[in-house]
Amino acid sequence: MKKSVIVLAVMLLFITLVGCVDYKAYDLPKEDKTTDDAELVNEIAAIEEQLKNDSSSVEAVDAETVEEVVLPALEEKKPSSQPELTTDDKGMQVVTVDENQALRLKVTVSDPDQDNVSYNFTAPLDPRGSWKTNYGDAGQYITSIKATDGKLTTEKKVRIVVNRVNVPPVLEGVKDLRVKEGTVITFAPTVTDPNKDQVKVTISEPLKNGVFKTDHTSAGEYNIIVKVSDGELETEKSFKLVIDDVNVLPEISGLRNLRLKEGETATVKPTVKDLDGDDIVLTIADPIGDDGVWETTYTSHGNYTVAVTASDGKDRVTQRINVSVEDVNMPPQIVDVALDVK
Repeated sequence: MKKSVIVLAVMLLFITLVGCVDYKAYDLPKEDKTTDDAELVNEIAAIEEQLKNDSSSVEAVDAETVEEVVLPALEEKKPSSQPELTTDDKGMQVVTVDENQALRLKVTVSDPDQDNVSYNFTAPLDPRGSWKTNYGDAGQYITSIKATDGKLTTEKKVRIVVNRVNVPPVLEGVKDLRVKEGTVITFAPTVTDPNKDQVKVTISEPLKNGVFKTDHTSAGEYNIIVKVSDGELETEKSFKLVIDDVNVLPEISGLRNLRLKEGETATVKPTVKDLDGDDIVLTIADPIGDDGVWETTYTSHGNYTVAVTASDGKDRVTQRINVSVEDVNMPPQIVDVALDVK
């Protein structure tokens, strides 16, 4: 192509020069025309010589033999964040990949005898030269590529460098929880680490130790924060813990059965407490009454069952006591003496 362009340019130059000579021939002396023609012939000869040299140079380049080199390569060109293929200072090819990335090598082979050539890969690559790395695979690996024509075998080693990529631990099993007072709560989230690192789990109060034995004071709503760390990265989740109030019944103590005689005073003074701290209303049935005091008379003899009830406004508790009043015989009394007039 280069030669054709140069020849065409020379021809155009020659035609132009000849045209100019013919046009001006009648103005020039015969001696001048001869001189110009000689110079033109020399110029054309020089150009042809230059073309010859250029042609020889082009043919020499075309005749060079290009040697085909067997090189493993990544299947396609990847961005810098993807697997990379380089060569170390000892001439070994190095594939660099991050954990959890996939790589695949392809191999170009040539055989001077034009024989059919097959090749295979050793671990960690699969038979197709592929490997999907996972977290935890960080390290260096040597894989061998063996090519054979059935008689002779060629082996090439490639180093694979898997860079560690730390990712946060995975935290599962965290969801809202609702229980009643008195329940023993056991909380154990599911924690995994893709890098297989040791992790530390932290849970906020009242589930700090993973176990919470609720009681009558535990009612309320709690925001529980769960954190898991591998020392570098941390995962945090939260959930709502609702503990419903369970009313604790009031407790009555200090009651006993009473036995007394007519004319004596019956006294009932129970002790009442409520674990929830509720206000208590205490009632005592007749004949004693809410004030807990009964002054018996000489007509009060008999047996009585007296109910003592404590109420916290939600529930009530009742206990009963027996009150026995013994008859006391008293002499008759002369109340008045008057004249009987008929």
